[in-house]
Amino acid sequence: MSRSTLSLERIEELAGIRGYITSLPGIGGKIKEREENFEVREIINIKTGESGRYLIIKVRKKNWDTLNFVRVLSNILHISRKRIEFAGTKDKKALTVQYFSISKPDEKIVERLSGLKIKDAEVEVVGFSDRPVKLGDLTGNEFRIVIDDVDNTSRIDEIKEELQSKGIPNFFGLQRFGTMRLITHEVGRHIIRREYEAAFWTYVAKPSDLEDDDLRKIREDLWNERDPATGIRELPKFLVYERSLLQKLIETGSELKALLSLPKNLKLMFVHAYQSYLFNHLLSSRIEEFGSLRDVGDGDWADYRKNENGFVLNREEFSRVMEFNIRRVSFLLQNGFAFLSLPLPGYETQPEGWCGEKLAELLEKEGVGLEDFRGDYPEFSSRGSYRVAEIPFDFENLKIDIGESKLIFEFFLPKGCFATSFLREFMKSEYPYFLQKG
Repeated sequence: MSRSTLSLERIEELAGIRGYITSLPGIGGKIKEREENFEVREIINIKTGESGRYLIIKVRKKNWDTLNFVRVLSNILHISRKRIEFAGTKDKKALTVQYFSISKPDEKIVERLSGLKIKDAEVEVVGFSDRPVKLGDLTGNEFRIVIDDVDNTSRIDEIKEELQSKGIPNFFGLQRFGTMRLITHEVGRHIIRREYEAAFWTYVAKPSDLEDDDLRKIREDLWNERDPATGIRELPKFLVYERSLLQKLIETGSELKALLSLPKNLKLMFVHAYQSYLFNHLLSSRIEEFGSLRDVGDGDWADYRKNENGFVLNREEFSRVMEFNIRRVSFLLQNGFAFLSLPLPGYETQPEGWCGEKLAELLEKEGVGLEDFRGDYPEFSSRGSYRVAEIPFDFENLKIDIGESKLIFEFFLPKGCFATSFLREFMKSEYPYFLQKG
């Protein structure tokens, strides 16, 4: 199978995404690979001044994924990657504005940054802070996305009305699973099951129909032969982490030790991706059975808005829906002040009711138990949490510029929400956005 024959429906199923919450046909269209078609700007909450223990920089970049940019920047500055922190990862195939903090800044670092030249990236020194940029600092992201080759724009208002009534599914987007292969969650599953050898080779070598034929053939040979020296010789140099893992395997003779040598953010990503995959399955089932995200029952969980002026959620204050509060929660949910939440499974999550039954069925098929998330290493563990099933969205601030066979969407999403998950309900396209050449 070649990349051109893969439907979006089939690709999304690999990530646990099934169907749509809206019943109307979509507008179609493609989000092409031109970076300027997908703009993302971080909105963060951090104060800066003229002094502090951390240097805050703003980076405008294209064709850079976050982890690779951090790797290159740390090499240029001659510092450890651990000294560079950020609020969230960004997709490579986009024009992004993102903030980073650098610990222990000295005059040499500031001087290097002031004249820094990195291809397709502009670095601006914002100021200093007494704390680093963390995930909690990210309020959300502003998007400007161009959709080309639209089939029909007449349905937009009706789709909006249906989403306002039923809720926008808060799926984890395909980017969460390693866009070009969708295997990150598979690595996480193997790690949770303590299958470290399988996790290693899945990440390094498992072939995928989503990759170009030449690279897929290299991975197929490596997958079958398990020869790290051949892998280092044959894999393209841009596959930095795969090549690094193979080198570590040669040095240590252990797939586990090689995995543990990866950057912390990447190690954490594996288990998080697996949790995301399970969440997507639960959300798909919820939509199939209920047809709406505005209905709650005994044993469900909910999250709440902190204020009326913005969609800031009480992320660590999820509460269980019970007989004594179900009427109040239902009222808040129908009026946009509460949101149904589904589990991100971990060793401390104890879902009940509908979620408990569905998750138990799903984990049995996966050959995994909740206690298995108590991993052998901190980066391979998770106590679990909950996540809103619906994207909190302000339709009054949605801007849609309708042109000839082209649409431009401009909107804000709270942190952790994916623009592609929002747009898929409008598009219902058969084309995977990340495979469309500009």
